[in-house]
Amino acid sequence: MSRKLEIKYLFLLIVIYIAACIETDIYLPAFPDMMSWFSASEGSIQNLLTWNFIGICIAGPLYGPISDAVGRKKPLFIALGLFFLGSLITIFAQTINQMLLGRVLQGLGSGGCFTLGTAILFDAFQKEKAIRALNQLNLIIPLIMAMAPMLGAYLNLTYGFRSNFLTIALFVFASLVISIAFFEETHPKEKRTPLKITSILLDFKKAFSSKPFWQLTLVMCILFSAYISFLSGSAILFVVEFNMSKAVFPFVQGAILGGWVIGSLTLEKAIKKWGVFSIKKAGIALSALFGLTAVAFALLFPKNPYLLTAAMTFYAFGANWVIGLYFPEGMEILPDIKGITSSLMTSARLLVASITVSLVGYTYNGTIYPLAIVIGLTIAIILPTLYLYEKSAGKNSISAN
Repeated sequence: MSRKLEIKYLFLLIVIYIAACIETDIYLPAFPDMMSWFSASEGSIQNLLTWNFIGICIAGPLYGPISDAVGRKKPLFIALGLFFLGSLITIFAQTINQMLLGRVLQGLGSGGCFTLGTAILFDAFQKEKAIRALNQLNLIIPLIMAMAPMLGAYLNLTYGFRSNFLTIALFVFASLVISIAFFEETHPKEKRTPLKITSILLDFKKAFSSKPFWQLTLVMCILFSAYISFLSGSAILFVVEFNMSKAVFPFVQGAILGGWVIGSLTLEKAIKKWGVFSIKKAGIALSALFGLTAVAFALLFPKNPYLLTAAMTFYAFGANWVIGLYFPEGMEILPDIKGITSSLMTSARLLVASITVSLVGYTYNGTIYPLAIVIGLTIAIILPTLYLYEKSAGKNSISAN
């Protein structure tokens, strides 16, 4: 593939991902105002995030096999169409239930953006170039995500919370128009598999029976869940309970996203200097160490949001390295069913996140402790899981030789 074509696909992937990536972060600073306007509880407002994730989870397993059978183009247009419809509903919603409906439709659409975007990336780029393209996306998209809460806070303070959802709708509409105009099919007919229920079930069985695939998927699910739960929970906790200014909070949230951005910026250079295995160990150590530090700060300084934020910023840095290395590795475990594996990874990650956010909302008591429990359990799960995966991978490598 020529460099010009690579740049084109990178641009299209950013277009596909951008609205899906900002739809969460841009409106989190508006949570307190939305609670007031809809006369809703903390748990009800956090359900806007939960039900959005549920929509993504429902959609993910569908887009994968359908796109393997008919190509990526038509499912992508359908996904962006649903995303836009849901965005319009959120703009004009007058009740919390109407807002929830819009968020579910947004999830059904954005799920396609995540799943199909991943499949398109691995269609268009070979393994080594796919990792490089993924790292390049991880440089650009987190920068956009880091700016999203600041933009959301400005829009919320200046024009009200609905302006956040209008902004999402405009991004989705632009993505749809650009994709229709420039996207060319990346999954040729000769590589497509017929959309047969038996065949699909066999492919899903193949994926579900792969222990290494699920070990890596579990790690990414858990790391992401702790991260998104902290962003969601702190949006209410810091402003409502800790009396943090609504103008200051986006910068606190931006700091955590900044940790992710710096991880992205340094990952490729770190791999070249120290090697993949060393960076895996460093990423695991950073996420575990600062996850436990966040738990310690929650116990010792439970009402200090800045210490908690500092720890979670370094946690995000380490989590980026872990996910950035293990995600492409997981995709290559079952290379012949990438549509299904990408959909399962996306759906599982967001299903676990939606359950976690719901539990945090349900157990909300005005303290940091529910979030601290989530972070502590995250570290307790990922360390033995990655140890077992690497141990098994090492044995398989020796056997292959």
